Amino acid sequence: MRSPWFQRVTAGSATGALAREVDWAATPLGVPGTWPTALRLTVEMCFSTRFPVLVTWGPELTMIYNDGYREMLGSEKHPGAMGAPLAEVWKEVWDDLLPSVEAVMVRGEPTWEIDRHLVTNRSGYDEDVYFTYSYSPIRDSSDQVGGLLDIVTETTERVVEQRRMRLLGELSAALSTVRDDLDALASATLGLLGDAEDVLAAALYVRDRDGALLLRGSAGASRGADVPDEVVERVARTGAAEDRGRTVVVPLAGVAGGTPVGVMVLTGAGRRPWDEAYRSYLLLVASIVGAAVGRTVRHQTEVEHLREVSDTLQAAILPEGSSLVGVVARYRPAAGDLAVGGDWYDVVELGPGRRALVVGDCVGHGLDAAARMGQLRAATRALLLEDRSPADVLDGLDRFARTLPGAECTTVFCAVVDEVEHAVVHSSAGHLPPVLRRAAGGAELLVGGRGAALGISTAPRPEAVERLSDGDLLVVCTDGLIERRQESLRVGLDRLVAEVASQPAGAPTASVADDLLRALTPRGGQDDVALVVYRAGAVADDDGR
Repeated sequence: MRSPWFQRVTAGSATGALAREVDWAATPLGVPGTWPTALRLTVEMCFSTRFPVLVTWGPELTMIYNDGYREMLGSEKHPGAMGAPLAEVWKEVWDDLLPSVEAVMVRGEPTWEIDRHLVTNRSGYDEDVYFTYSYSPIRDSSDQVGGLLDIVTETTERVVEQRRMRLLGELSAALSTVRDDLDALASATLGLLGDAEDVLAAALYVRDRDGALLLRGSAGASRGADVPDEVVERVARTGAAEDRGRTVVVPLAGVAGGTPVGVMVLTGAGRRPWDEAYRSYLLLVASIVGAAVGRTVRHQTEVEHLREVSDTLQAAILPEGSSLVGVVARYRPAAGDLAVGGDWYDVVELGPGRRALVVGDCVGHGLDAAARMGQLRAATRALLLEDRSPADVLDGLDRFARTLPGAECTTVFCAVVDEVEHAVVHSSAGHLPPVLRRAAGGAELLVGGRGAALGISTAPRPEAVERLSDGDLLVVCTDGLIERRQESLRVGLDRLVAEVASQPAGAPTASVADDLLRALTPRGGQDDVALVVYRAGAVADDDGR
């Protein structure tokens, strides 16, 4: 006979329906109609909340759980876990759980674990997972402990993301101090990667002065050496990354458009699912190492003048200008010896009709600012290629900036243009507002989606959406274009809006960019200038270069 109270409390959820199908008479609990009051009340609480809850009762700690907890069981433990003994369901981690279970069941003491690491086999493979949970005693009418209540949340994604961002920060910090010693760079890189939980194996190849590709070192399991030499040589020759299972073979960029200076082989550890986020993380690791290798190689080859080195570094870190129709990018260094600084731009193709526009400004200029800028730009591109929204990209950069010395207070504007939807979604981390000039006339500042500069606030980033019409111009720049000594920024912004509004209708995008630079760049300016101009609905004959 079905128990009315059990029918009531299990109604309305998938796990509740499963619980009603269990032959409880065949378990130590017996039929629900015979369950003690304490167990009934706890089960009712379990099925009345969406928070993950597990109830166990009796000599075998028989399991009853809700929809939230079902996610903890992976693809293979559910539905068999319902009505099964706790020790049987979680047998692979039982030795880890037993001390906490005994604390509750034997001594009646509640327990509390934060980000507890377990190696489970819940989906057919060993998997690193993390949980924050509390075990509490459930007492019967005689005040004896009859069961265990588990309130739990899985923290795996957060822990893994923090761990990966921490490694990126440590890697960036370690490599930022290496300027002219490839052996020291390889040692620092492989030392960190050899201890990294998400990297099973790593190998670093760098070209020597004669162009030969040499193994500078390796770390971790031998699987990293399983990549044939011809694959490494091909990646170095073509500049195109290749995937081999959980291993990525990545070219390390040198001078923009030139032959890669090396190759990084990275193998993902086997106890996390291999997905696009994991792959993108390894590509970001390789990007940071590549930036450091490129910088070091350039320092080693400096023989005449610092400008030659700085010009090479500038070409490696910033693109020469967008090759995409309707997008023009320009960069002008601050006056002085170095043609490199902390301002940057990027234009990222995200798929048919979608592209990202990014402009950023690190504090300072010169090689130190350029090093930070290169790491931030690489991180931004990697986050965008994960198909994140502009606000999510800036949230990720916030976390990265807190691990990168000197990156605090960097300003970034990030926008994703969708030419099919005729819209731009944008978010700003303390950056100058862009100017939108309508094809029908008039120009305005886009002040929506604004937040603090990187590393200052932990609040979620806002986002704004603006509809676009064919011919509309979007102009994004760094403050070096408009700032003047002893003049308020508001005056400079007004001057920018007026200059954009005065551009002739239908003028080529490249002409607009060049005219803005000529009209607005201060003479003898002490700050770098980055400028991106986008025209909605542009056609191929609007030559942006």
